[in-house]
Amino acid sequence: MKSYKFNSYWYLGFFGFIGFYYIPFIILFFQGNNSAWVLSNLLWFLWFSYFIPENKNN
Repeated sequence: MKSYKFNSYWYLGFFGFIGFYYIPFIILFFQGNNSAWVLSNLLWFLWFSYFIPENKNN
């Protein structure tokens, strides 16, 4: 049976949820209706990766 554990910075993953708020603005950028600075909102999703549990056996 596989066991999983959270990253030691799992609480930063909650900040990643802020990235879901910015999804409509990011989509507007790819449609040509927003500036390139909107892509900096993608960085919020990098923190969301801390919230994903890791395999404990590795």
